Amino acid sequence: MDAESFWNKVKSILSEQSKNQEWICEQTGIVIGTLRNWIYYKRLPNVDDGIRIVESLGLTMEQFKLWPDVPSEDVINIPVYEQALSAGKGQEFNDYAEIKDWVALPKTLNSIRKNISASYVRGDSMEPTLFDSDIVLYDRFGYDGTDGIYVINYRSAAFVKRLQRDKDFVRIISDNKKYAEMTEGAESDDFRVIGRVRYVVHKVQG
Repeated sequence: MDAESFWNKVKSILSEQSKNQEWICEQTGIVIGTLRNWIYYKRLPNVDDGIRIVESLGLTMEQFKLWPDVPSEDVINIPVYEQALSAGKGQEFNDYAEIKDWVALPKTLNSIRKNISASYVRGDSMEPTLFDSDIVLYDRFGYDGTDGIYVINYRSAAFVKRLQRDKDFVRIISDNKKYAEMTEGAESDDFRVIGRVRYVVHKVQG
């Protein structure tokens, strides 16, 4: 089995079990950076590490070999960046951010995969729509002309908020009613729409 087939199977099984790469590392003792390098550069782990990975998924090597092959074009994984999107007071917007995880791209977004990014949500101001540690997949097409949940750069901070456009200004709304609405002029230099949230991966609560 080549490296690409091995990792495609691993990612497919992880997705089916609602687990991630950090979980594998916790189970096997493999350093997360090492695992991500193997995946990114399409390198097979050594025999012992390969067995530990497969067994952590609850499979024997024979069962793993029998797992259906997953064509690479059907497994499109989007990097989840260290950059968090605030649902609270704002996170600093970094130009460079470390990849912290990977998430499978839904097939419905396949046609725009080159323009999709993924980041964590931080804070509670978008509850009950978005929760802390949820992952949002968002496009990078800016404002699409309709109300919805968007990723924005507001006063040099990264937010995920609901936007409603008025004639001369934009309402920046938190779904959690204990947070006050903000407004900003439509042409303000302090406000830029990165793109619309297209998909949410919810963290299991409790």
